[in-house]
Amino acid sequence: MKLETYGGNHISDVCQQAVELARSKSEDVTFEFNGTKVVAHPGETADQVQARWDADCRAKAERYRNSKEYKDAEAARARDYAAKCASHLIETAKTEAEMRETKDPWPYTMEQLVEYIKSVTERQHDYGTCVYAMSLAATAAFNFVAHQLGVTGFQASCADLNFLRRSRSIKGPFMILKGEDALYPQYDLQSQLAEALDAWRPWMRDEAKKKLAGNPDAHPDVVAYWKRLAKAPNAR
Repeated sequence: MKLETYGGNHISDVCQQAVELARSKSEDVTFEFNGTKVVAHPGETADQVQARWDADCRAKAERYRNSKEYKDAEAARARDYAAKCASHLIETAKTEAEMRETKDPWPYTMEQLVEYIKSVTERQHDYGTCVYAMSLAATAAFNFVAHQLGVTGFQASCADLNFLRRSRSIKGPFMILKGEDALYPQYDLQSQLAEALDAWRPWMRDEAKKKLAGNPDAHPDVVAYWKRLAKAPNAR
């Protein structure tokens, strides 16, 4: 008997389902999880089945690491990485429009990073191209450090938000809404903003109290607004 598995299931849950089905049907139950086939026999426990799956996964991985296919792939990756590290990284876009549309720079070495930054700073600029020289140089540095530290996508997303907080001198909570998300029904931008404002209410209340104490001579309309915020509940 075959047990179908679905994305998002944990191996321990699948093993439990398999042993229960094997017990109730009094026959072997087979399933495949992450490319490894498993057979659950009647009378086995979920732990026994999972241990066998784990052992088979380790053995499969070891066989692949010792295979010619893997060694050839690793050698190809090493050659590709060496070529990337040895190449020059110079920004060729010249005009404001070209610099705005150019690809993000990904330096692998400090030499490439310095070379790239020089290529966007040691040239003639106008008012508009200066903007993209700063942006591209910052992106190059960001991507270089991300590569050196081997960060995850989540770490990178936290880092760029922290950079935005610093560059914009943002003191309180903030969020980013993308206009392109409005093209799809699953992104409800108005609800996202409403939920954020609800979550920020305690912060707004505390900040409003501070402003009332420190700015008693502010415009009456502003003072009245601060008072409303100071008395607002945590959530609507």
